Amino acid sequence: MESPRFCPSDRCEPEAKQAINGQIGKQSKKVLRANVDDEPSVGSLFNCYVRREDSNNDILSPKFDPSLFDISPYYSVKSGSSKGSGSFLFSFLADVLQKSDDIFCSGKGSRKSVLTLLSNFFRVLIFYNPSDLIPAVYILQNRICPEYESTELGVGDSLIIKSMAEAYSKSDKTIKALVAKHEDLGMVASLSSCTSQTIVKLPDLTISGIFSQFRSIADMVGKNSINRKRDIIKKLLISAKKSEAKYIVRYLQQKLRIGIGINTIFQCIADAFYLTRPAKGDSSAIGDVRIADLNLDYTLEDMEVSVRTAITNVPCIDKVVGCLLNGDTAHDLKEHCKITPGIPLRPMLAKPVNTTHEIIQSIGSDGVTFTCEYKYDGERVQIHMVDQETVTLFSRNMENLSEKYPDVIDKFLKSVKPGLTSCILDCEIVAFDGEKILPFQNLSTRKRKDVDLDNITVHVCLFPFDILYCNGEPLVTLPLNKRRESMRDWLIQKEGVLMFANHKDMDSLDEIDDFLRLAVADSCEGLMIKSLDDGATYEPQKRSNKWLKFKKDYIAGMSDSVDLVPIAAFYGKGKRTNVYGSYLLAIYDPVQEIFQGVCKTGTGFTDQTLKYLYDTLQQHIIPSKLPTYEVSDKLEPDVWFMPEKVWECKAADLSISPVYTAANRLTANGKGIGLRFPRFLRDRDDKKAIDATTSEQIHDMFNSQFNKP
Repeated sequence: MESPRFCPSDRCEPEAKQAINGQIGKQSKKVLRANVDDEPSVGSLFNCYVRREDSNNDILSPKFDPSLFDISPYYSVKSGSSKGSGSFLFSFLADVLQKSDDIFCSGKGSRKSVLTLLSNFFRVLIFYNPSDLIPAVYILQNRICPEYESTELGVGDSLIIKSMAEAYSKSDKTIKALVAKHEDLGMVASLSSCTSQTIVKLPDLTISGIFSQFRSIADMVGKNSINRKRDIIKKLLISAKKSEAKYIVRYLQQKLRIGIGINTIFQCIADAFYLTRPAKGDSSAIGDVRIADLNLDYTLEDMEVSVRTAITNVPCIDKVVGCLLNGDTAHDLKEHCKITPGIPLRPMLAKPVNTTHEIIQSIGSDGVTFTCEYKYDGERVQIHMVDQETVTLFSRNMENLSEKYPDVIDKFLKSVKPGLTSCILDCEIVAFDGEKILPFQNLSTRKRKDVDLDNITVHVCLFPFDILYCNGEPLVTLPLNKRRESMRDWLIQKEGVLMFANHKDMDSLDEIDDFLRLAVADSCEGLMIKSLDDGATYEPQKRSNKWLKFKKDYIAGMSDSVDLVPIAAFYGKGKRTNVYGSYLLAIYDPVQEIFQGVCKTGTGFTDQTLKYLYDTLQQHIIPSKLPTYEVSDKLEPDVWFMPEKVWECKAADLSISPVYTAANRLTANGKGIGLRFPRFLRDRDDKKAIDATTSEQIHDMFNSQFNKP
């Protein structure tokens, strides 16, 4: 049972009140929302000097000082417990989520306000109860564990509805009717939450406690697991108040819908740890570094870069936030959060080019040495060799693929030279019949689980093209020519088993077209053109000018394909009456963390594909457009979706559009870019929405149309 809530109106033991008062120090009166726009200019959002007398207790203000914040409505301690032994209530996080939701709907300037709110929320946790920070970050990410662990809650809407019906003494039919009316299961939970007093005081929900319950739900498998999950959810809902119930249900649905992306979360974490230094030992935490004489030798921007780099190299909240809680500075993080075998990282990406003119702009003129590699049409994987007995495969999305490709692990181990004890390889797995490369469609027919080594029908070959880590040393800061040399030193090449990516080093653009035609003749998609020496480091998660993809479509005079996110749909007519007739597709703007409409398409689909997409998208339907969707009011879809799927599409060309908003912050006239005559190619289940084509890429592709010879 969770500890009782401390609130002035509650009948709590004097010891609990005394413990809280001792922890708060300076208490403010009622926390009021300030109009940030009316405040005097304070420079950038946080990187400014604040006089002590100007600091305040408003969690929505850039001048916020956590030591002045009244935590009493939000903090829970056990009777007689000492300072720092309690936990923040889930209502605190729920209130922050609700405020964030309200701010996003308020329009202009909302992103800055959300950054302020979230940073200050983290600062309160750091100052008063750091142990609540990691659970809070996981909840905000709508995750239960690091992404690469692939643990799921395993909770569907039917189980949530059943739990709600039992918690609120309603029938399943009544709950479903309310959902049909409000189109939001979370809102129904909020409206149905228990408001009447009970004979026995219900346990309050804490951030750490509720996250522990979520983990328990995820860990439940086997006989009677559904009933046990339902019991936990029911108890949580009975204890939850209003917005608590709303966000519990949305979290369980994996539809938190708060418009806060991963980049925003970690920018706010960086800001919070720069401004509020965590306490060490029995010393006090620093409420606001701007009014303390610390003489830090790094800036807030340095901290943001360090945190972003750390979470890119080690995408594990427990590790990165744990280091920050231990007092790591911007400099310390670089040493403590290096890439590690067993923890995947998002791969380096290539910029698409369609002309030699674009290659010159990126690589340089003749005389600069670069390499051209075959671009294989397969599945990209990272091979992590933790030791000589532990090898794991990860997809570009950090999904564990070891069960899908046990034969690849076997091929890899047979290709390792003595002395290699640990490594991380960037590779492509390609369908191979012993003599030649087969199309990607062959590879996509392989089973994902329970693969028997003796009964594999689609055989593969492993094509490694980069090494990121070798025998205890990260290699990402070395130039490509050095990394490639190391990779070849430790692996044995054998036809049909493990083959190095076919490449040709060049210093003249004249050779590219011939090598491209050779790659196409060898059943490849095209070429990867990479810098070899100057600045040729490996940059995880970055789409760099140092890597270019030059596809065979250039020969036919067509543009590269794009990866788009279906965010809405229109009901079909005629023979498409029972499915969606067309879809609204979007690109991703990673700077604003929004999805921008780029086209509407209903072509390229077979009848079977339309039925499949209709069925699979039902679980992603939401009641209305998300605040992170930038879509013209001229478009009125029948159904909106969560941004979960990615589709590869192709179009005739791109044009300035009065309807679509893609890249509108990059065009000269502020109008968006739209795709003309788009058609669906395939579902990219190896990508997530944030991996979709970006606004900058669309803008570059639009401009490149005018540079063709």
